[in-house]
Amino acid sequence: MARGPDYQPEFHAEPRISANELARFMLAGNTGKLGIIKRAREKGNAAGVRYSDARDAIKLALCDPAGEIRHLNDAANRFRQKEKDTALSAFMRADAEKSIDVLNALSLMRNQYAGTDFQAAPLRQPKLILSGVQVSVSCDVLIHSSHKSEDQIGGALLRLGIPEEDPTETAKRKREDMGAYAATLVFLHVQRNLASGRKASPGLCWSIDVQCRDIHRAPPRNAARVNELEAACTMIAALWGKV
Repeated sequence: MARGPDYQPEFHAEPRISANELARFMLAGNTGKLGIIKRAREKGNAAGVRYSDARDAIKLALCDPAGEIRHLNDAANRFRQKEKDTALSAFMRADAEKSIDVLNALSLMRNQYAGTDFQAAPLRQPKLILSGVQVSVSCDVLIHSSHKSEDQIGGALLRLGIPEEDPTETAKRKREDMGAYAATLVFLHVQRNLASGRKASPGLCWSIDVQCRDIHRAPPRNAARVNELEAACTMIAALWGKV
């Protein structure tokens, strides 16, 4: 939606940021960091939520292995209908088109997660608090497993977006670092807010970059990354309201 010349944005009073944006913040330059904080401060700075229907379809498919292909095919058919429906907004038609690409990308990485015990995640999840900043992690699905008679738990955060076109090793390492930070946030969130009697396992805490067809897992030794995330949140809290 276009904004008129008299538009006055409203801002969140308390520091907050999404897990994926915090992961992006960790690798951004100084100018990029300021831009991320500005976007996080502003209320309703997006015209709509991209891929929300695709996200719901993927969650349903992952939690129902027997019906996974059927769920994905049904969703793809719905998106094809929306893509051609001129009664819908341009945003909704474009979202349907891009959502088909997301489902196709997921189908090409099924062997990477086959056999994983995905479980539905709570619709409402507490915020992860780091150095006074509310970090919205909100796992899309939980992951259960057992190891030596110990019930373990993790979670997965879907990253749905335009695939990176930069094929260089530098770009690949950057994506891997972002994924590791996001997966570490998933681990902290599961450990503090969602464990429910199970032991949080870093290996079960994932950031799934669907468009790039990569699964990034939280490092088993993550103290350094946790310290870096906390330091970043200290910076975000200090700059909140000043940029």
